[in-house]
Amino acid sequence: MDPTPPASDEAAAHASHSPTDLGSSLSAKWSSVFAITSANGDIDGQASRPDGIYFHDTRFLNRWALRVNGEALCPLLSDATGGTLVFQLTNPDIQLRTDGMLERHRVGVRRELALHEEVVETVEVANFSRSPIELRLEYEFGADFEDMFVVRGERRGRRGKLHPPAWEQGHLRFRYDGADGRQRSALLGFSPEPDSRDGCVACFRQELPPGGHGTIRITVSLLDEGGGDLEKSPQAPTGRPFAGVEVETDNQLFDRTLRQAFDDLRTLVTRERGATYFAAGVPWFVALFGRDSLITSLQTLPFDPSIAAHTLEILARYQGTEVDDYRDEQPGKIVHELRVGEMATLGEVPHVRYYGTVDATPLFVAVVAEYVRWTGDLDLWRRLRPNVERALDWVDRFGDGDGDGFTDYRTRSSRGSRNQGWKDSDNAIVNRDGSLAQPPIALVEVQGYVYRAWLDAAWLLRLDGEETRADELEARAHDLQQRFRDAYWMPGSAYLALARESGGQLADSITSNPGHALWSGIVSPEHARAVADRLMGESMFSGWGIRTLAEGEAAYNPVDYQVGAVWPHDNGLIAGGLKRYGRDGDVLRVFTALFEAATRFERYRLPELFAGFSRDSYPSPVRYPVACSPQAWACGSLVQLLVTTLGLRGDATRGVLVVERPRLPDWLDRVTLRGVQVGHSRLTLSFQRSGTATLVAIPEGSSGIDLRVHA
Repeated sequence: MDPTPPASDEAAAHASHSPTDLGSSLSAKWSSVFAITSANGDIDGQASRPDGIYFHDTRFLNRWALRVNGEALCPLLSDATGGTLVFQLTNPDIQLRTDGMLERHRVGVRRELALHEEVVETVEVANFSRSPIELRLEYEFGADFEDMFVVRGERRGRRGKLHPPAWEQGHLRFRYDGADGRQRSALLGFSPEPDSRDGCVACFRQELPPGGHGTIRITVSLLDEGGGDLEKSPQAPTGRPFAGVEVETDNQLFDRTLRQAFDDLRTLVTRERGATYFAAGVPWFVALFGRDSLITSLQTLPFDPSIAAHTLEILARYQGTEVDDYRDEQPGKIVHELRVGEMATLGEVPHVRYYGTVDATPLFVAVVAEYVRWTGDLDLWRRLRPNVERALDWVDRFGDGDGDGFTDYRTRSSRGSRNQGWKDSDNAIVNRDGSLAQPPIALVEVQGYVYRAWLDAAWLLRLDGEETRADELEARAHDLQQRFRDAYWMPGSAYLALARESGGQLADSITSNPGHALWSGIVSPEHARAVADRLMGESMFSGWGIRTLAEGEAAYNPVDYQVGAVWPHDNGLIAGGLKRYGRDGDVLRVFTALFEAATRFERYRLPELFAGFSRDSYPSPVRYPVACSPQAWACGSLVQLLVTTLGLRGDATRGVLVVERPRLPDWLDRVTLRGVQVGHSRLTLSFQRSGTATLVAIPEGSSGIDLRVHA
């Protein structure tokens, strides 16, 4: 096992694959099972390393290839929608057994791979020639049961027993007895049964008259059996995500783009150990990530708070209980990543429960409060109150490693992430001269998250009449705000530092991180103006969004992961900060840039990130080659931007919905939101732009909700 710590979980995945790894691949996901295929529907894990059918952090099948008379088919269409992949294929020139030649484009083959409790491929073959033909369809299968970390480039650890494939009563079984004590298997059934079989190859003979059709169906049952509460087979998530939610505007392209975002969010909803949450992204991060799942829940709260509730409860279940340096665990800390594969279970990587994140713990408190604001669900708050108290205690006992009064991080794990904020690649936290910041590192945005957590916890405690404790937390928040003002401001740059590093030195590069501090409200009004001006200036704002690092900085690279690229979720949170400080015009600029960027990507889907090149130089945003797509908080960013632009703030504990300075961009005249949830009420809200003003229609049947519009 390689003793060198990875750059980070996310960064390691991106660094270990060539830029072409995912370029022509398609992916589909349903709950906890997902597939990565080539453009013609084949799976070949040797030719394309990520290809496979995956379940529980394990690649079950690494080979699933279709040949017609020995030839691969040519793709005419390849499409992925949710858990379904569809391919329309045609034949090249094919030598027939009769010594004749079947000219190209005479056969049509439609492959549909559908992921549900079982994986089902349906193949429909059509003869478009004017002569009868006899075709031999050959399927070749293979299974390696490789751990996701190995697929991504980690050195393989202990291995169990991989059984030879076996045919049993017309079914093909693959089986692996893991070193972790779990038995994983894939059972393939065929309709009709193959005409012949040889090892892992199943052959079907199709005799088709002119215009004739034939159908083959393959069904795969995936099983992961062992102890504990992990599901043995893929299970549907609970509930119907975003049921009844509809956004209708006068811009059909925006409607299409937002529908895709909601569809992708539904796809990313995952069930594991009975819990439902947003997986971080396909393909590398189909798992619970504390920070990612919390932020996505926050982005979507007005439309479906139930996912936030499930997420909070599962994070509470895995909240840290002990000091374990290998997993970067400490009592009260919120988990960063939860993996269920063989290497994690064996402890070869720390991710069976890995806690290497500095920001998920204060964000957990903030999301509990925001959830209660939108739902009025005091029962959940009271169930989670012990977890909130433990999270606050973690900030006090463990969050400040060097005792300077600011929350910081340094990894204690031999396999941990060097950087533990949302920018967690090795090279992300840099000084202006390009040198790396040295731990302990107290990120600018994390101080804002702690500030907000203390204020939010005070608000929650006041709901229970605990005024004294609430006053104490508010006083601590205001003290932090004052100290933050003096400690992070760089007068020479008229900007906030990225972080305080070892020895109290400022990491002085110009980054997007202070925009998150705006979101929290910790920034003083006069400093906020300067920060907003710099964020929207030419060096930071590319025209497609705000860069992670300013152009002109020594470490700037527009095609590097977090030192110059544009991240949609980063922009969404920054827009929330701009709104807080009255920069409504800047919010519209960010909203417009991200929407127009989405329309340039396939399926109108914002990826995890894209390159930071200027819009003046490129008519479309430049793709980042191995970005996850779909990715949860990227999908949620346009949803969040719409809510921010319209100024929606819930306070269900008082039966109030506030609409704060609603604005619409010049490409939207009308917006109707159906399914906005405040407390137990589902509301319909209509907005109409009139010049520079935006009018709001009071919903009928608002069920006692008091709508308050602040123009």
